[in-house]
Amino acid sequence: MDVRPLSLSDSLSQDALQQEWTRLNHRYFAGLLSPISIAWSRRLTSSVGLFAGRSGPRTRLPGPAFSRREIRLSLPLFERLAVRTPHYMEQELLNTLAHEMIHQWQFDVLKRRPNHGPDFLRKMTEMNRSGEVAVTIYHSLQPEVLSLARFAWRCRTCGRIYRRQKNTINPRRHHCGLCRGALDELCNEDAARHSPIRSNGKPASGPSDKPTEQLTLEFPSSGS
Repeated sequence: MDVRPLSLSDSLSQDALQQEWTRLNHRYFAGLLSPISIAWSRRLTSSVGLFAGRSGPRTRLPGPAFSRREIRLSLPLFERLAVRTPHYMEQELLNTLAHEMIHQWQFDVLKRRPNHGPDFLRKMTEMNRSGEVAVTIYHSLQPEVLSLARFAWRCRTCGRIYRRQKNTINPRRHHCGLCRGALDELCNEDAARHSPIRSNGKPASGPSDKPTEQLTLEFPSSGS
């Protein structure tokens, strides 16, 4: 797996992240979450964080549950954010870790597949009342995401643009996470024309200037 620790500051070390995870686990989850690996990934570029389970939440496999789940954090995006706004970067990192821990709570405790439904929103609201974290279903790193994206697809129905660093979306297998519409791949010129980043590097105004939602792309159901 293409992951390694990051040394931008002491707060970004894996030991520090595990300490933060332990503290958040006791404060917001009553210590109910099982230990989990936290890794920095160079391959994760369309989202700041990801909770990954190697099996379903109700599946019983030999060995500890620790080996079946992982929280991944985007090394490229946080590196770029550290350059743009170094002070905000650590808060965004805390928010992202808390976000993925809610998904872990859904998986470990509720025995459900992670999603952004009512359970997630209730837990998010509860945690945000503390004033320590500001968990959302969006991240604010759109300029960083776009700086890495070389491929783009547009929904035929709602017009949403999906950008990726690699050619990882297959319109035959994937569809829009908002309206489930079909996706068309954009050529480089079309992708640049629809970019919300101006040539001077600043965000352009307009409907495309929206925060980027985490984990919006969906697979069709098995019956379709």
